[in-house]
Amino acid sequence: MGFFDKAKAFMGGKGMADVSITVIERQPAATATFPVTDSVLKGTMVIDVKQNCTLLATKYELWLYVKKDGVEHPNFVCSAKDPEPNTSYGEGCLIMPCELEAGQSIRQSWLVMDVDLAKVLASNGIHDPNAAVDNPNIRLQVKCIADVKGSPFDPSAEVDVRLVGG
Repeated sequence: MGFFDKAKAFMGGKGMADVSITVIERQPAATATFPVTDSVLKGTMVIDVKQNCTLLATKYELWLYVKKDGVEHPNFVCSAKDPEPNTSYGEGCLIMPCELEAGQSIRQSWLVMDVDLAKVLASNGIHDPNAAVDNPNIRLQVKCIADVKGSPFDPSAEVDVRLVGG
């Protein structure tokens, strides 16, 4: 265990809950695909609570990594957060902040809108979005984060999603 892993374990957050991404676009997350021209990405994350804590929000980020000259460059695409201001949540939704108890497992559906991979690709000199399809130098990463009160290191999970033609 490295220094930063020890610091995270000592200061909390990562030890309070585990986050996993189980579904992306109605597919198992480990083998999910996403059309390079789609503008909405959906999925499900699971929060397995290890210690009593308060969940303030859940966050979702999309990153496009482009490898140039052997170096991978991260490009922020977009993000979303629950609870989103100006959004009405029904009974079936997790209302945050919420108190979580050790042993609890929370399933949270999520949605990220305004996905514009073509714009990010163009800013990297790739003007045809379909050039990203099955390109080993380009990868889309989804990150889900559980914002836990009092934790400087929020539990999170990342998964790569394979880009397909749109």
